[in-house]
Amino acid sequence: MVLDEEPTDMHMWVNPPETELPLSSSPCRVAVGTPSGPSTNSWRIWVHGDDVYVKCRDHFREFKVSLHASGIWRVAFTEEFIRSRPDFLPEGKDRVLKRWQPSFADPTRPVIGFQVAALTPTLHLKAQDRRSWPDSVVFVEPPADNQRMAVLSVTVVQSHKPLRIAAGTRGAVIAVLPLGEHRTVQVVATHESPGDITATIEDEFRKAAHQLGGPSAFPEEGLFFVWGNRDVDIPWVTAVPFQRLDRQEGA
Repeated sequence: MVLDEEPTDMHMWVNPPETELPLSSSPCRVAVGTPSGPSTNSWRIWVHGDDVYVKCRDHFREFKVSLHASGIWRVAFTEEFIRSRPDFLPEGKDRVLKRWQPSFADPTRPVIGFQVAALTPTLHLKAQDRRSWPDSVVFVEPPADNQRMAVLSVTVVQSHKPLRIAAGTRGAVIAVLPLGEHRTVQVVATHESPGDITATIEDEFRKAAHQLGGPSAFPEEGLFFVWGNRDVDIPWVTAVPFQRLDRQEGA
């Protein structure tokens, strides 16, 4: 990504229809999918002082990303969740899943703080599941190709100019939110190759099944929440719906 003011080509749905993009005020609410078709959960990105926060507004409210002006960035379970479920963390474990310090030494380099990855086959929420959603949620089109994925990137930029997506990449800037005098936090949508994310999901699902005592320990259906790292210091998450297929006797 490089800095530029030119728009990029990607379909998005906003309400009211005259809403101008990129958004310029906090909070920003976004999901991958369409208003009439399936979608991901919605994510809320907001600025408080000089800090940036990201949180799922649906199934995974216990998960929160904090990009602090102090230079300490964190991915963690919320304090409220751990207080309500002290059994959730093994003894001696921290509710913080990842803590790191990004580098802003290069003022021309955007720094990605967090990504939501959405493979098109994993879009699971239907219109009736979203009746409580605010009208302000921006829907971002998923890739037409099931071998691609949509990525929502929360990026800190040392400029007030919107990012320009790299040549050959389908994407757009959803929001440019002021972050102090010289920076902005920009929410960017792109269509990308999944890379090793698909393999990571499969590996983690197998590990979870083993820890639970086998696939039969899973509920009949549900959502599998996965998080990982891209390029060492870019945490990402995804949610994959699953359905248990019990084999019939003699099958």
